[in-house]
Amino acid sequence: MTYAVDRSQSGYVMRGYKRVPPVEEHRRVVAMLALLALRGHAACPSVLAQAPVTHWAAVPSLPPKPGKHPFRQIVAGAAPGEEAPLRARASVAEPRGINGEHFVVGTLLPAGSHVLLMDDTWVKGGHAQSAALALRAAGAQEVSVLVVARWINERFAENAEFLRSLPDYDPEVCPWTGAGCPGAHPPTGLGLGRVPSA
Repeated sequence: MTYAVDRSQSGYVMRGYKRVPPVEEHRRVVAMLALLALRGHAACPSVLAQAPVTHWAAVPSLPPKPGKHPFRQIVAGAAPGEEAPLRARASVAEPRGINGEHFVVGTLLPAGSHVLLMDDTWVKGGHAQSAALALRAAGAQEVSVLVVARWINERFAENAEFLRSLPDYDPEVCPWTGAGCPGAHPPTGLGLGRVPSA
């Protein structure tokens, strides 16, 4: 949906919303981004995969942390379908690696299931991809991933130039296509963007 830049306000927001206790203003920003995507674009993965979303799941922290994950609490009331509950294994050798054994799905999924897998932050993608593998092993036919923020280091390679080229965040831009929703007219915005700094 957007980018979280290390050592910037967007990076502080993505870290602060998970603190104990959370920074409430940061939690509201993350909730707003997630709920805007679900409200405006929950049907998009069904169109793209040509299969209706039947279940949802939220990527848990790895290694697991005590208490309820704040992102799961944010999306639980707005996500489409039934929950496919995910939990992280207590100990894994390479938590950032891609391995379906890192997560356990709390139910077997019926044939033809399409899971909307949601994550707060994508750093290298290992957690979301491992969770997707676990969901496939539990019976999911399709897994579509929605990520609130792609973590990016502005000082690496050409990332600073890339970030300067982005338009501001536009909730009408489809998080899956980066343009208009599939089968709809193009949005007024120019594409996925960055949340402007205050």
